[in-house]
Amino acid sequence: FPKPSYLFCCVAGNLGHIQDTFTTASGRKVDLAIFSEPHNVHKLQYAMDSLKASMKWDEDKFGLEYDLDIYNVVAVDDFNMGA
Repeated sequence: FPKPSYLFCCVAGNLGHIQDTFTTASGRKVDLAIFSEPHNVHKLQYAMDSLKASMKWDEDKFGLEYDLDIYNVVAVDDFNMGA
């Protein structure tokens, strides 16, 4: 599927992370990672659990699997946003 460019970004900084995998309904493995400042890494497991639950919900509700091989999330205290 074509992807809009706003779904992609470049992030640099002193970040920690956790990793996991999600197995799609068809059995394909997706590598997951969530990044944050090192002092917030201990909070990331809740986000990972929520991400995996939402990916399963999307499959169950809409019948569509996530179609990329990786899914990264960046959760930081401060960031500049806008279009």
